[in-house]
Amino acid sequence: MAVECKIFGTLRLASGIDRLLLDIPEKSVPLRRILEELGQRKGLDELKKLAQNRNGESLPFILLLQGKNVFDLDGLETVVKDGQRVSIFPPSGGG
Repeated sequence: MAVECKIFGTLRLASGIDRLLLDIPEKSVPLRRILEELGQRKGLDELKKLAQNRNGESLPFILLLQGKNVFDLDGLETVVKDGQRVSIFPPSGGG
């Protein structure tokens, strides 16, 4: 399956990646698996740590699947299917 991943903010700056098309052999996978795949790339190691979080604590990322916040769905266990888009926004500061 093909999944489009869009990277924003400091993750984009650290990795030099703004958009990436992942090709995964399965027909659907949990979002956690997508984050593990992305976490293998330079500058995106924070995503691997995020994927390994198993205790359900609040996470400082906004993760969208098809424009919907995954924490309103099934969190990191939200199923991602062929042709869907994952958008990742890291924490940011401001005031």
